[in-house]
Amino acid sequence: MIKIGSVSFPQNVADQVAECYTSLPAPAGNVKMVDTYIFNEGEQDIRAFSIFEYDDENDSELTVYLEKRYAAFSQIPGVTYKIEDWIRVQDALKMLADGIFDTNVISSNMSF
Repeated sequence: MIKIGSVSFPQNVADQVAECYTSLPAPAGNVKMVDTYIFNEGEQDIRAFSIFEYDDENDSELTVYLEKRYAAFSQIPGVTYKIEDWIRVQDALKMLADGIFDTNVISSNMSF
């Protein structure tokens, strides 16, 4: 499974966000941060998202890490973030076939 953490922030706080990003600790345990991607176009708010891969048994560890990670960003004025759980299409199709598909699995996100 993966979790995607995303932030959005005004252009004028980009330096503060960059400083915060460089001071974040790496994820612990068997959690892997795949990468971070940034979208910046014109005068719009800058958006960034990071993808984290994990095994089900590491879910609570990752949740604690992400809450701390994004709480650090939220100290910067104008920054908003959300954390979302995503599943692979193949996993969703298997769940449908097994009759156990729960839309809460893919829609249980936290927006702050």
